[in-house]
Amino acid sequence: MTGTNTTKNSFGLIDSNLLVYAFDDTQGEKHAKAKAFLREKMAEGSACLSAQNLAEFHFVMTQKVRRPVAVEKSREWVSSLAVSFDVHSYSFRTVLQAVEYQALTHAPFWDALLAAIMEENHVDTVYSEDADFKKIPWLKVINPLA
Repeated sequence: MTGTNTTKNSFGLIDSNLLVYAFDDTQGEKHAKAKAFLREKMAEGSACLSAQNLAEFHFVMTQKVRRPVAVEKSREWVSSLAVSFDVHSYSFRTVLQAVEYQALTHAPFWDALLAAIMEENHVDTVYSEDADFKKIPWLKVINPLA
């Protein structure tokens, strides 16, 4: 995988930060915008997630937000997201590709891993607030909260 696949699909991957904003009602305007964005993408069927996103979302919602939720509530949300979106997993080959992306672009590893997952699944757009994704040249970054 080199980041030059020509059979990209029209889906974009929703980054974990947007999932957290959509469910964390302490985030004010970000919460309202992210929630509306998530609903729009669900209705259109025009976005996907990765297993990594769901894991990060669960961790943040149960341990890092101002008002952490119970594990059972997070499980309900993760299950709901998993049936509402295509969810892409990864293998050790994906991790190796992420290591290569990180070395080439100096992007944070977790962002490089998402980029590798996206490459494997022919996704070239990420919806995120995270500017580090811009270090990966073939990736189109859209901030729906801007």
